Amino acid sequence: MADVLTPKGKLDLAAATDLRTALMAQPDGDITLDLGQVTQIGALCMQVCVAASKSLRAKGHYLQIINTPDPVMAHLQAMGMTPETLAEGAP
Repeated sequence: MADVLTPKGKLDLAAATDLRTALMAQPDGDITLDLGQVTQIGALCMQVCVAASKSLRAKGHYLQIINTPDPVMAHLQAMGMTPETLAEGAP
């Protein structure tokens, strides 16, 4: 069973360190990132997600992203990303 992280509000420059810390603090295993309460996502937090995904995959685990609100989806798409590409560790 995956550990679930549920960040809230803006995932912007100010939130990047906290997001990274939260992802790294999870025990070994899969992680589900529930974006249902996120209002915005910026490039640095997307990069944190990609790095976390690559790190998890190297250990045989996965990052799953769920409940992406439409405004967050629009931010991802504007930067050429989707929840799936973030979870796959795509550049």
